[in-house]
Amino acid sequence: MNAMPPLQRFDDITVVPLSELSRHVGCGGPVWPDFDAQTAPRHCRDGKPVDRCPEATEPLEKVEEPAVWGGILDLQFGHLVSEHMTRLPQSMAERPDDICLFAIKPGVDAAALPDWVGQALDWYGVPKARRRVVTVPLRVARLSVAAQGETLGWQRTEAAYLDLLDRNTARNGLTVDPCPVVYVSRAGLLRLGQGGHAGETYLGEVLMQVGVKVVDPARLSILDQCAVYAGAQVLVFAEGSAMHGRQLLGRVAQDIHVLRRRPNRDIGLSQLAPRCRDLRFHAAAGKQLGVQMPGGGMRYDLAPAFYDLDVVFGLFADLGFDLARHWDQDAYLASVAADLRGWFARCRTTPEQVLRNLELIAAAGVSLEPAATPNGKSRSHGRFAELKG
Repeated sequence: MNAMPPLQRFDDITVVPLSELSRHVGCGGPVWPDFDAQTAPRHCRDGKPVDRCPEATEPLEKVEEPAVWGGILDLQFGHLVSEHMTRLPQSMAERPDDICLFAIKPGVDAAALPDWVGQALDWYGVPKARRRVVTVPLRVARLSVAAQGETLGWQRTEAAYLDLLDRNTARNGLTVDPCPVVYVSRAGLLRLGQGGHAGETYLGEVLMQVGVKVVDPARLSILDQCAVYAGAQVLVFAEGSAMHGRQLLGRVAQDIHVLRRRPNRDIGLSQLAPRCRDLRFHAAAGKQLGVQMPGGGMRYDLAPAFYDLDVVFGLFADLGFDLARHWDQDAYLASVAADLRGWFARCRTTPEQVLRNLELIAAAGVSLEPAATPNGKSRSHGRFAELKG
C-alpha cells in the first residue's frame, strides 16, 4: 500500500519570520536542528533542499500548543500551490487540530493577504482559527512537519499524495461543472507587462463562438476553479501559472493540453501527468520577443510570443472545432497590436532589445501605430512613442 513518509516531530524549536524571499525560496521559518543534514523538513526542488538556514534569533513568544509547519504563503499563485502548500494535505489529515504556522515575505501585511490565499487554505481544510503567520521569533514546544507532497522539478508525483488530494476533494463536497472542452486563458496579462501569446483575447472570442468554454482563473474563486477543472473532459491551458491550479486536485479522467509560449517548456509535466488520462504540450509559439536583464541574461517568460496558428488550429480541429472557418485575420492582428502596445508600456528592457523586438514585430507584419480617434487624430501611446523616438 502506498503511504506518505511519516511526519517528523521537533521539540522546543525556534521559528523565525522570513528575512528574505528570493526567487520563491525563503530564509526563515523553523531553525531545524542539524540544518544541513535535514531534507524532508526543508524546502526542496527535485528532492534537494534549496533554502538557507535562518539565524536563530532569541524567541520573543512561546507556543505551547502542538503546531505544524505549513510553509510560506508565497503571493505568486503557481509557486504557492505547486511547492509551498504541498505539506498541507498530509498535515491536515494527521494533525487537524494543531496550530498551523506560516511565513510571509518581509514587508507583507499578514492582515492584507489576497482572498485567494485564504481560499486555498480553506480548500486544504486549515481552520481559520488555527492559522498563524510568524511575525516575531517563536519558541515552539512541539512542531510537526510533513515532507512536501510534490515539488518543482522532474520528480513524478506519487500515488500516495494523489490519494490525499482525492480525499480532500471529497471532503470539500465539490460540485463539478461538467463541460466537454475548457480553455484556461492568460488574456490581458501581456498588457500588465507579463508574458503570454499576443492576440489571445481574439483567440478566446473565436473559441467561445465555436462553443468552447473560456475561463479566466483570476476571476474565479479557488472553489470555482476546482469545479471547472474537475468537470472538464478536456482542459486546454495557455502555458502559465494557472496550470498549477490543477494541482489542487488529484486524479480526473480527462485530457490536458498546453499551448506553449516558450520552446520546449513542459511546465508541470511530472505533476500533471499522473493526475489525468493524457497530457500533451503543443509548440504553439512562433516568433518570440525577449526581455534583457541588467546582468545580460534574457527573460522569455516576461515577453510576448506570436502564435503558430497552424498548431493552434490543428489542436482545436482534433478536438472538433474548426477555428479557421471563423477566423478574421485583421481582427486577430488588431488584437495582437493592442496586446503589444500594452506590453511595451509596461516592459523594462534595454534599448538594444527594444529595437530587436520591434524588428521581430515588423517582420511578423504587425503595425503598432496608434489607432485613430473619431476626430481623425492619432491617439498617442506615450511609452511606444518614446521607444520609437
